[in-house]
Amino acid sequence: MTSRFRRPLLLAFTLFLAGCSSLAPLLSPPTPVPPPQATATPQPVPTVTPTATVNQPRLLRIWLPPQFNPQAETPAADLLRARLQEFQQEHPGIQLEIRIKSEADILRALSITNSAAPAAMPDLIALSYWNMQKAASGGFLHPLEGLTSLLQDPDWYAFARELGHLKNVEYGIPFGSDVLVLVYRPSMFNTPPSTWEDVFTSGVSMAFPASDANALFPLALYLSENSALKDDRGAVLLKEEALVALFSFYKRAIENGTIPLPVRDQQTDLQSLQFYRNGQSHLAVIWLSSDLQTPSGNYLPLPGLDNAHYSLGGGWVWALAGSNIENQPLAMELADYLVESRFMSEWTHAAGILPTRPQALTGWEEDLRVPLHEALQSAHPLPAEDSVSVVGPLLQKALIRLFDGEQPEAVARSVLEELK
Repeated sequence: MTSRFRRPLLLAFTLFLAGCSSLAPLLSPPTPVPPPQATATPQPVPTVTPTATVNQPRLLRIWLPPQFNPQAETPAADLLRARLQEFQQEHPGIQLEIRIKSEADILRALSITNSAAPAAMPDLIALSYWNMQKAASGGFLHPLEGLTSLLQDPDWYAFARELGHLKNVEYGIPFGSDVLVLVYRPSMFNTPPSTWEDVFTSGVSMAFPASDANALFPLALYLSENSALKDDRGAVLLKEEALVALFSFYKRAIENGTIPLPVRDQQTDLQSLQFYRNGQSHLAVIWLSSDLQTPSGNYLPLPGLDNAHYSLGGGWVWALAGSNIENQPLAMELADYLVESRFMSEWTHAAGILPTRPQALTGWEEDLRVPLHEALQSAHPLPAEDSVSVVGPLLQKALIRLFDGEQPEAVARSVLEELK
């Protein structure tokens, strides 16, 4: 296990020179979890002689992104901080050391720390799904085999369970998620629309980020046709029949006004959500976390092109990256403690994200439980980022061409030619 964390001297030296100017913030001072209040009067620390034995607490390093900072002044932070303190109280021989790391820089931080100060690697790290895949591929994470059977528990949403895997190897325990959904105004419908035909014939308009280079909404519709994004050799693959079906859907939606012209300039789901909130559309395709803390309508699982529910989801996992193998069982015990269903229910609700376990959703409001449960059941993990980076821009440019009046068949052939 030790060999996986060594790097050639030249790589370490190169990374150190490249990162020396920013090494300080990457190895920033820790945010300690406040210990339980002592009942005895503190005594002066005695001078330690060379022959004295000092019982140092066992250090468990944890890295978190800013949005999950337990020292923030939010209800979610209060819950997480209390949970960490409870764990520390139950394990008086340990000390939890919290460091906050930007999600944008987390892989660089892992690389530099692994090369310059491997003993400072985090025993437990919170990673987004795509960052987990890249960190595991880079050799920074430990597989969970032999350390836990938690993911074999039936109390997981199927897509969430997959968020912890890369190439059928378990690397993470999912603790929070997010999915694409439709938000709509119930006053616009006699009954909630259950199919795209319901949307088309109702005369309502819909917003989504048509200029998002990742094109996740079009990608979800394409994948709903049971079309894979890679062939058996791992090369990116698109099928003409599925592309024509997708582009025909958009052509019809544009021509009948379901997708109004201003939508073509929207780049984020927050822009689409604001467009909807301003009354400029009646529905919007959004990431649920964008609206969850201040709901602006009712939610529907995303229909696929065949109208069966099909959405894409992402999330965050707890993973192991520390160089101290003896700390792995304890870090895994903490991860288990942090995904316990009752705690997850309360904490994810306060954080404005979705739980990854069905039992955790039972504590949510009744009017949210049914649509959120359906959305989570119908979700599939986001495709790998390298696939999205290739396919997304192709689909996004194709949508703009459809706005400009080109025909679905011609656009589909053009996309396949560009992919070659």
